[in-house]
Amino acid sequence: MIATALTAAASFLLGTAPAQTSVTPPLPALTLAAASASLAGARQCVGFTWLPNDTGSPRGGISVPVRINGRTVPLQLDTGANVTSLYGAFPIAARWAAKGSATFRARSFALAGTTIDRPELYLDPAMEEDATLRGTLGLSELLGRIAVIDYPGQRFCLFADADLPAPLRKAQFVRAMLRNGKFHVPVTTGTFSSDTIVFDTGSSEMPLHVDRAAWQRITGRATTAAAPSTIRGMAWGKPFALAGAPAAAPVTVGGVPLGTVTVFTNPAAPESFSDWPVPTDGVLGNAPLWEGIVVLDLTARMRFGVVR
Repeated sequence: MIATALTAAASFLLGTAPAQTSVTPPLPALTLAAASASLAGARQCVGFTWLPNDTGSPRGGISVPVRINGRTVPLQLDTGANVTSLYGAFPIAARWAAKGSATFRARSFALAGTTIDRPELYLDPAMEEDATLRGTLGLSELLGRIAVIDYPGQRFCLFADADLPAPLRKAQFVRAMLRNGKFHVPVTTGTFSSDTIVFDTGSSEMPLHVDRAAWQRITGRATTAAAPSTIRGMAWGKPFALAGAPAAAPVTVGGVPLGTVTVFTNPAAPESFSDWPVPTDGVLGNAPLWEGIVVLDLTARMRFGVVR
């Protein structure tokens, strides 16, 4: 500061104008079109398929192709699941696992151009499987990398940190946390604020799902009896019915606005999240985000990015 002041004074005495300080203009905001274009043709991206749910909703889940032991199988992308599992008797029929086994170690595993070294996969024989859905792709196989979900482009990508396209580094990021294999993001609406909301692509069409006490606080409603929205379906082989109502105040993830959000709760299990072994206030599904691109930075930085 002293040197700058002396330089300016000397210029004045000599009758010359002080040099103007150049200001670098801020970088333009990242547009959805630019972000999507940066993914086109990337070897780390694969197309995904929307799975309809039991009630006919066309976006009930996301199916991605995964190559296991030289065979391509469709798995549902479920960032709320700790592990990757295969359904029914398929792994045993394929001779990947012995009868009665709970897990097996894949000889080879490739996802979106990325080879994952012999991960341990779980068997879920109670879950119904068919040729269109063989299991669940959990968060464990994504850790240490950056996962990108391009909802409009129906692309799923998995990048090493150094390979993330430059435009996506300008996504709007908020901090996130990994706790007991769950990816938590901070959500605020009105007087409700929590940093223990799990981003769960398996809860696809549910924008925000919380326990009843939080639901009452967020929606301003005393009871679910007259809730204007209902979602019915199956989760892990069990039926559920959720009551939904609009949030009384805007909902944000960090500083990222999510727009109009319907919040759901399960009247039959009013404290289901309170019973989780790790502190959790609810889950955030795909619905508030499926007009944009989500970046899950699962490296040591642990960030959640959005491009809309």
